[in-house]
Amino acid sequence: MKINVFKSVLAASLVAATLASCQSEPEVGSTLYPTAEENYSAKAYLYTGSSEGNKVSLAGEKSATAVTLTGDSAQFYVRLSSPSEKDVTVTLAATSDGVEANSSEEVMSTDAIRLNKTSVTIAKGQLTSEPITVKLVNGDALKNLTMLKNGVTSVVMKSVDGAETAKTSTKVVVATNFTFDNINASGTLNADKQIALNEYQMSTTLSSSNAAKLNDGDNNTYVYSYTYYEPEFTMAFNSTKELIGVGILCNYTSYGYGVKKVAVATSLDGKTWTNMGTATAASTYDDDTPFPIVFNTPVTCKFVKLTILQSFDESENPRFLIGEIGAYEYLDWSL
Repeated sequence: MKINVFKSVLAASLVAATLASCQSEPEVGSTLYPTAEENYSAKAYLYTGSSEGNKVSLAGEKSATAVTLTGDSAQFYVRLSSPSEKDVTVTLAATSDGVEANSSEEVMSTDAIRLNKTSVTIAKGQLTSEPITVKLVNGDALKNLTMLKNGVTSVVMKSVDGAETAKTSTKVVVATNFTFDNINASGTLNADKQIALNEYQMSTTLSSSNAAKLNDGDNNTYVYSYTYYEPEFTMAFNSTKELIGVGILCNYTSYGYGVKKVAVATSLDGKTWTNMGTATAASTYDDDTPFPIVFNTPVTCKFVKLTILQSFDESENPRFLIGEIGAYEYLDWSL
């Protein structure tokens, strides 16, 4: 009899403990542990469909005096995360507020771009708007960009009627992607500004040539080949320089072996290159006169790449001979 009483008391104690334990841990979804309600309502966002994400790049060429536009428009869309049960209208506006520029860009005025429409409507049950076209405007906003800098601004959703606004992708960044014509065709080089030959190393895509001959101080040790290879010669400086130009000293120029046309690019890291334009010699020159490549705007760089496109040789297989390649630093002597 005592055993049964003991078992009854023990069982009652276990039940009470279990109830107390359950009461101390509220169920998920109770007022103490509320469950976040899923929000499946339609949300509007901007979409470009490009590999750059929500950024579009518009092309052109910029010189010190003018801008020439090519590939100067792009399209993007307003999209919904899910179909809406009613029409959704979204208004758009260009703005430079909050726009961030990288080291090769600067924030530009919204006067540099134009939208073909500032309002779109996505019909009930649909997901994507008609395309919105953004286009560059060739005016002062582009011309006044710092030479060798690309401009950047943005387009944002100003209002959304009929849906919610997404938390992300509400802005499309619009940037120029210019090539630059930074060559001064009538410029001259100042010998006093030439950088010491031991401050840079030369390399070339011509596998059988010794590029070290090109900055050894001796024009009689030269590299020669044919222009149809379009070989590249790269100067790698020991430290970052602010250059005003490059001089190419050729040999056997009386035979037409002096270079006539050269494409020029510069880089800070040897990986990302900025085209400076193409320099062309207006007339022949002699073995003692370097072909001058002069920049309109000084260039801060650590690498210069020269691509030989043409020489004065008019034979079936035109040849060139280069004895030395020198660099000229920008020095502001007015200070």
